[in-house]
Amino acid sequence: MTLVFKYKRIDRPEPFPSEAAPAIPVTLIGKKEKIDVIGLLDSGADFSFIPYDMAEVLGLNLSQKPQDIGGISGTVLAVPSTMNINIQKGRENYTFPVGVYVSAKDMDDDFPILIGRNGFFEQFKITFVESEKRIYLKKH
Repeated sequence: MTLVFKYKRIDRPEPFPSEAAPAIPVTLIGKKEKIDVIGLLDSGADFSFIPYDMAEVLGLNLSQKPQDIGGISGTVLAVPSTMNINIQKGRENYTFPVGVYVSAKDMDDDFPILIGRNGFFEQFKITFVESEKRIYLKKH
């Protein structure tokens, strides 16, 4: 079965305007909590990326040494961790672990939740149809 999602309007940090993008509803799962979010599918990102405060609420392991990681906005300091991610629609329901980087504690958290390739993209055949503003996810 194929999961189909319409692009969602997401807020982006200044100076980027809010616009429809390949973002999907997911549940982030940690040791303490679950949080429902809209995550931007980022085929250019190796790992997912979430704010520090969200990682604390989830109860993620934040004991690893922070690392400099590069992205579209330059280099930022982030802590590597893992979490589970759940995606569901109708009767389809999948949960699996993903690698995630957590922003530094003092970093501005004005960015969308990013869902990178590690742990997520290999679970599905993913088709972005820009002209339809839709994402098709077919489970392997």
